[in-house]
Amino acid sequence: MDAFNRWEHMITSLGPLPVAGVRMLPMPRTRETDGSRRPHRDDAPVPSSGDVRRRSAIVAVERQTDSSMLVSWSDPTRCRYDEQRWISAKARRLARCALTGQPIRVGDAIYKPQWRGEKRPANCREMVLATALEQFVARQSRA
Repeated sequence: MDAFNRWEHMITSLGPLPVAGVRMLPMPRTRETDGSRRPHRDDAPVPSSGDVRRRSAIVAVERQTDSSMLVSWSDPTRCRYDEQRWISAKARRLARCALTGQPIRVGDAIYKPQWRGEKRPANCREMVLATALEQFVARQSRA
């Protein structure tokens, strides 16, 4: 286990205990050749927006094109990205908006981090409702 995984394991174990009635997101899994499932070292961490308490924060947003934005993202337990490119998409799974905590349903318009290559960012499973991010940009431009 490398140093990052030890740190991530320690921080995750310090997280909040599940509260009755709150569904925690399962750890990402991969399939073995014998059909069993186990975590893979390249799996992204479970999104913080699935936690009972949200730890992530979107600090600043700048519109880049009609379908992309530069987002400054901070999660004190996992990562910090300044001017990370987020692209518009349709949600492919149930989730929670990392900005507002509202539920995201399959097919909802969202923004998500964009990446290329094999190395996924630590927040690659996070999503923000498109309407919430656009409202955030509008409030930020007025200030």
